[in-house]
Parts: sequence; structure tokens; C-alpha cells
Amino acid sequence: MRHIFLIGLSGSGKSTVGRLLAQELRRPLLDIDALVEQEEGVGIPEIFTRHGEAYFRECERRVLARVAQNEEGAIVATGGGLVVREENRRLMAERGVRVYLQTEPEVALERLRAQHTYSLAKSTSPEIRPLLAGPDPLATLRNLYATRRAWYEEADLVCQTHGRSVERVAMEIMAMVNAADASRDGAPVVRHVHIGRGYDTVVDWGGLERLPQYLTQLGLPSRVFLFTDSNLRALYGEQVVHSLKQQGFEPYLYTVPAGEASKSPEQLQAIYDWLLEHHAERREVLIALGGGVIGDLVGFAAATYLRGVPLIQVPTSLLAQVDAAIGGKTGINHRQGKNLIGAFYHPRLVLVDPRTLLTLPERERTEGWAEVVKYGIILDAKLFALLETYKDALRDFSSLPASLLVQIVARCIDLKVQVIEEDETESGLRAILNYGHTVAHALESVAGYGEWLHGEAVSLGMVAAAEMAREAGMWSAKEEQRQNALLASLGLPTRYRGSVRAQDILAKTRLDKKVVGKRIRWIMPRRIGEVVITEMPDDLVERVVTDFFAEARS
Repeated sequence: MRHIFLIGLSGSGKSTVGRLLAQELRRPLLDIDALVEQEEGVGIPEIFTRHGEAYFRECERRVLARVAQNEEGAIVATGGGLVVREENRRLMAERGVRVYLQTEPEVALERLRAQHTYSLAKSTSPEIRPLLAGPDPLATLRNLYATRRAWYEEADLVCQTHGRSVERVAMEIMAMVNAADASRDGAPVVRHVHIGRGYDTVVDWGGLERLPQYLTQLGLPSRVFLFTDSNLRALYGEQVVHSLKQQGFEPYLYTVPAGEASKSPEQLQAIYDWLLEHHAERREVLIALGGGVIGDLVGFAAATYLRGVPLIQVPTSLLAQVDAAIGGKTGINHRQGKNLIGAFYHPRLVLVDPRTLLTLPERERTEGWAEVVKYGIILDAKLFALLETYKDALRDFSSLPASLLVQIVARCIDLKVQVIEEDETESGLRAILNYGHTVAHALESVAGYGEWLHGEAVSLGMVAAAEMAREAGMWSAKEEQRQNALLASLGLPTRYRGSVRAQDILAKTRLDKKVVGKRIRWIMPRRIGEVVITEMPDDLVERVVTDFFAEARS
């Protein structure tokens, strides 16, 4: 386990953040300044007075070398000037991950003065920092910052601290370190789903090329029925057919018209007809290669054809990889509402290749982030912080590290699997996965399937739900703003633009699958990482929905 070295100016919060990191990660905390004082038997000001700065820097070097070589996986809070020596910088780079707590001199001085005042108020001896003891500490800090900035910026990770709580900084560092660690191991991430006979979800960069090997491991018959859509046929469908043939399989390819409109009884009937025409047998597998539409439609066909045939999910969109393909929900739309006809039917394997996301059109790629943000809101504050940290790279996508994408997708899958293992058929906990979906499904239905992509509608649904929760006093305006800012920064809509009427949205919500005893069970956030399933006052719901959709025509 690698060390985490915290570097930065005095006043950047290295010791405070280090304590919280050590507590959260259950690692030892080692403070270089404190260890130097312990070794020398006197405080740092006295060391400077007796021996000078050069002697102190040698003490720092010696203590750092001992810590780096003898300890394992520690949180190491360094002194502000430890980076001055090249050997220290090299040793930290070799033995761990360097995290730069970025702080402007003015902010650092303000914090140091606050610490000094706090110590006096508590009748404890305030810490004296020799290099800041002169008449103009701000000028000194600015000079130190200018001198050391390039060395600080050599760090593996940079965390901005200004305007952020210690807890927020610690969460972001943990998220960044996790992503850095994931980049060192390119092996597939496997999550076994403990439902029924059980099956694996596999996140494997480039795994689409290895689909024949995965099928062979499952011992399935050689005849396979591959389904994709009209956008993906040329991109991936023919390539997969070729690789399957080369490995001794006999693939048949069926192309579904791209778009939400294909989740229809008519398209389902066409699939049944095609399977019957080819005399598809009960042990022969259906492979759903595509986004959520293909996964839902082909999954429902597999659940019902011959009362159930083997199914492999190979999701190619971000939304499908983190959500739609996981959990066994299959189905089609009805003219009265989305996903009203379907079944719970689990596949034999879910093979996720995040590399396919690189070929998605921007709009289709962007919509998927809505479901990822959803997981952060309902279950995982650390995931939410990770998304905030990397939001620019996530939206741009061109310079996104493969390891980070694998980590995010695998984490979302793990979160969803945890939920469905506890509540497979949405009789309780699983309903939290529908945060934002009540309004989203109503909007998709009223506007006409295809006008709004599912993730775009979910983003708007989360904004509306967040407003309800805030007005009901269930969560804070600050956290609502964090959610909406993250959605916007990822390119998702946070304000409705269109012509639907609020009355129609309200009417459609009453057909939602979460209605019990004619009352809608809303998923409401309490804090980032936690939601509750509850009923909401009718007047509050009507007011928020009316205002939200009235803005479009103002």
C-alpha cells in the first residue's frame, strides 16, 4: 500500500486533512514536523535558533527517509519546505502518491492567524513558524509560494482547498487516490451478482473483442442470436459477427431501428417472428449489443420467448453500462407510459467494455452522466466528490484516463448490485434507484419518446425532486446547488425548455410504477449519499412541478 504524502504551503491544511484521511482510511498519520521535534527533543523554533534552517532541512530529510522506507501506507503530512530538496521529492515520488493542497498565500495566512487565535483562546501555546515570524508574513508567504510552486505542482494529484470544508477536501483526495490506484491495474473488474443461479458483471476495457472467449467459458451452444441497432450495426455488429465466426460460433444478426420508439409491442413481435423463423431453441443465447433500448427490448424477448432463453447483455452506452443493463429489468413502453410492460429477467453475463463509449455521439455520451450522478446522490458521497473533481475531463472525454472511466463504471455497477441483491423486484429499497425518474418518465411520455433522451429527462427530474426536497426542509440549499452545478458542468440540462404542460406531467406521474394505494412514493434526498422513500404533500408537488415547467414559456 502506497503512502499518501500531503504537500503545500504552511496553512494549506495538511495536518488537519491528514487526520481526517487517516481516520477515514484507517491508516497511520505521520507528521514530519512533529517527528523532527520528537527526534531532536525541542520545538522547531528552537531548532532554527540553535542550528539554522539548513540543519532543520537535514533533519526533515532523515525523518522522511525513515518514514518512507519503514512504514507502509501512511498518511504523511509534510512541512511546507520539504519539497525544496530534490532527494525528498524523488523519494516521495518513488514511495507513494503526492497530493498538493493548493492554497493561495492570502488564504493560508488567514488560516494560520485563525489557528493562532484559537490556540490563545484555549490557553494553549500557539505554534510558532520561524519562516513567518518577520514583520510582513504575507510577503514572506508569497515569496515562499513563488519559490516552491513549481515543486508543489510536480505532485501526482492536486486538490484545491479554498472555499471547501476539510471533509470535502478529504473526500476528494480519497476519490483521486482511488482513481490513481486503479490506473495501475488494467485487469477486468468482476462483480458477481448473488441472485438466483448467480452471474458475473465484467468491466473489461477492450472486452468486446473477447466476447467469444466469455461465451465459451459459459458453455453455450454454438448458434447465437445477436441483436443491435441501426446505428451500431456497422460500428460493432459486423465486427462481433466476424469474431464469433472465427471462434467457431454460428451467429445470426438482427438489426433494430435505433431510438426509444423501438421499445414497442410491434418491434417485440417482429423479434419473436424472426426467432421462430430461425427455429431458435431454448438453450440458444440472445445477445443484446447496444444501449438501454436494445437491452430492455431484447431482455424482455429473452424472458418470454419459449418461456425464457439465455441472455447476454453487452451494453455500449454509458447509461446502459452503469444502469439499464444491470439488475434484470426488461421491458417495453406502452402508449400510456414508459416501461409499463416487462419482467425481471437476469442475464447469464453482463460484459461491459467502456472503450465503446469513445465512439458515442456527444449527446448520447453526456446523457449517461445523469445516472452516474444519481448514484452519488442516493448512495455514495465519495463517488459524487470524484465526479466533481474530474468534471471537466468527464465532459470533454478526449483526455479521460481509461482507468478512471473503468473505476466509475465499476463503482456504479457495484452500487446497483448491492441494492438489487437486497431487493430484487423493487418491493422496497430498490425504489431509490428511481431518484428523479418519476418526473423524467412523465416528461418522456408526454413529450413523445425520443424528444428527450432518458438521461436528459432524469437530470431534469433530479432537479425537480431536489427542489421539492429543499422546499419540504429535507435537505439544504447548498447541497441542492452542488447537485445542479455538477449536472450542468457535465453538460446536462437543469432547466426545462419545451412546450409540455405541467398538468400533463402531473397526470402521468400518477401512472408511475411506484404508486401504492394511489399515492406516489417519491425518492427524496436528505444529504448527498442518502435518500428516503416517502410521500410528498400534493400541494407541494403541484406547485414545484407547475413552476418548473412554467419557466419554459416565460
